[in-house]
Amino acid sequence: MKTKVNGFQIKVIGVITMVFDHLGQFFSFLGIPLWFHWIGRIAAPLFLFESSEGFIHTSNRKKYMFRLLIGFWIMSVGDWILNTYFAIGNAIVINNIFGTLLVGTIYMQSIEFLKSGVKNKASKDILSGIGLFLLPILTSVLPLLGAFTGGSSAIVNWIALLSGFLLPSLLLAEGGFLFVLLAVLFYLFHGKKIWQVLSLVVIAAISYFAGGGNPFTDNYQWMMLLSAIPIILYDGTKGKSMRNFFYIFYPAHIFIFALISYFIQR
Repeated sequence: MKTKVNGFQIKVIGVITMVFDHLGQFFSFLGIPLWFHWIGRIAAPLFLFESSEGFIHTSNRKKYMFRLLIGFWIMSVGDWILNTYFAIGNAIVINNIFGTLLVGTIYMQSIEFLKSGVKNKASKDILSGIGLFLLPILTSVLPLLGAFTGGSSAIVNWIALLSGFLLPSLLLAEGGFLFVLLAVLFYLFHGKKIWQVLSLVVIAAISYFAGGGNPFTDNYQWMMLLSAIPIILYDGTKGKSMRNFFYIFYPAHIFIFALISYFIQR
């Protein structure tokens, strides 16, 4: 009997490996070993993979994307509170995988509009697709303007800050452009595991060669390749639903870890 995993089990693996990574992030001062981060490299690709599966199979894509947007808002406010009132030294909290997942689904929907527009010769769908494609790029501009002005314009700074809270951007998403691209590739190659795994290999290789330093102590993002194992074993079924658990657990565990870390170090 061949071993298989469903969507629920992939999410559980993602959550467990994510917790390892965040324990290493917030409690390294206690001597948490580096291999916690190695294990943590598995998490993000699994969440990106499941976001593509969720987008394809959901009965209401607007609600699915709106839930990700709500999660993004909660994390944005939470990160701001932690960095403003509970920061230790120069350490900042920028965890917000919801933004990356949302940008990925925006591009998935953009592709859906473009395919529909070309197939049905519908200019409205083509324009919608182009608009969605440009949106995450445009939302990258305002936050960068705030950085470039160096605080010289209060209005620009406030607009930049507000835009960063309201909408995720392509350039500032957690994991950056490569994570967003990986989510879209998982979507484009849905049901074609060989191509999905090859996409993972390519993104891991780019991450490795774009970085520098020791591949086990500094530049270990390539270990995301380990996420190929559950993806290969995926049987295409959803399994149990844990949607609400993830939306609650992700911000909750980060806020709790950050606060415990802060009070221990005070």
